Amino acid sequence: MTEHVNLILRAKTLIDGLGGAPISQGLVAIANDKIVYAGAAAHAPVFPPEAQTLDLSDACLLPGLIDMHSHPTFYWEEPDLATYTDDADGVSAYPPAMITLLAASNLRKALLSGVTTLRDTGSVNDIMFDVKRGAQKGLIPAPRLFVSGRLIIPTGGHCHNLAGLTNQADGPVEFRRAVREEIRAGADFIKLANDKQDLTQEELNAAVDEAHRLGKKVACHTIWAPSQRMAIEAGADTFEHGTPSPEEIDLAAKKGIAWTPTINMSVEYLKWYEQQSRHADPKTAEAARKGYANQSRYLEQKHASMEYALKAGLRIVTGTDSFMRDVRFDAVPDEIRRFVEYGCTPMQAIQAATLWAAQSMDWPDIGALQPGKVADIIAVSGDPLADNRAMDTIVMVMLEGKVANYQQTTTISRE
Repeated sequence: MTEHVNLILRAKTLIDGLGGAPISQGLVAIANDKIVYAGAAAHAPVFPPEAQTLDLSDACLLPGLIDMHSHPTFYWEEPDLATYTDDADGVSAYPPAMITLLAASNLRKALLSGVTTLRDTGSVNDIMFDVKRGAQKGLIPAPRLFVSGRLIIPTGGHCHNLAGLTNQADGPVEFRRAVREEIRAGADFIKLANDKQDLTQEELNAAVDEAHRLGKKVACHTIWAPSQRMAIEAGADTFEHGTPSPEEIDLAAKKGIAWTPTINMSVEYLKWYEQQSRHADPKTAEAARKGYANQSRYLEQKHASMEYALKAGLRIVTGTDSFMRDVRFDAVPDEIRRFVEYGCTPMQAIQAATLWAAQSMDWPDIGALQPGKVADIIAVSGDPLADNRAMDTIVMVMLEGKVANYQQTTTISRE
């Protein structure tokens, strides 16, 4: 196979995502879109002299990052962006073409930040299906996309007021129908939403069973008890947000279910409440103070859940869920930092954004730098294990063996 190698990457350090110690003077050899060798340069086989070599000097090579919870088409309370509501004349406040352009802009940001795979966990109508096709045709720069389509919810459930964003159903039979509709439209996986106990267990069980019967994974929005327990009982493949109890964590770990805690967005929400608490309107300020207190308790519970999850061996994965105008979309590096703050080692946090995320969706071709895997590779400046802010300085992004960004070092703005 070495005779087919066309590109060789060299760097000061290599982190393969498998959890072992970093490799000094790392080398990755690529044949078209696949990794042929990943390890120490000193132990590499002889490659053909015509293979191009890219020397990344002081950089660190890592697997491409994975964002497991993202909404490229939606920002909340942004005056010029998608609200998916109609005005008094019944005209969309933000037409499909503009939403598509918003998604394209956000996806470019994600790719240049090192995200090579992105899971869209809910979008309006069929827009993200078209965006995915456009990305596959090379019309826009974007990570590899896995798209869920509309959120499947009960009538009046989570986000029911956002026109075009939900597929509302009632009863087990209707939930099976909704699953089939989204899959027929092109869904790569199914997104269910159960905010508290909006769904019955029977509805949730039917939806998960139907998705699995048709070969699709399921992500389930869960915030408050008992929604996490319900999703785990139903066998959803990932549950999003929330503060699972030790009993729920143990059950999820036993079933091989993964948790996407979306910590950074929760912290940013707390900051928003703090800002709003100084609002000139007394009622708004008072409501924000109550929201701040509730969000503070929520984060304390999430911290405790994270600590127990790590001990219990629950697979945790990175998801940004950026939906506020002052929060950057390309926030996987921020989420990695939050994971460390909440108890992960730097290596575990990187694995949550690479290998563990890939494993949670049975994506065997990505998530690590190993022979046979797709060449999704990033290079960052410095040592991300010693200083995880190194993840903000991108030297190179490679998607499927093609360099997406190597014009110059890109530092992601955190403002």
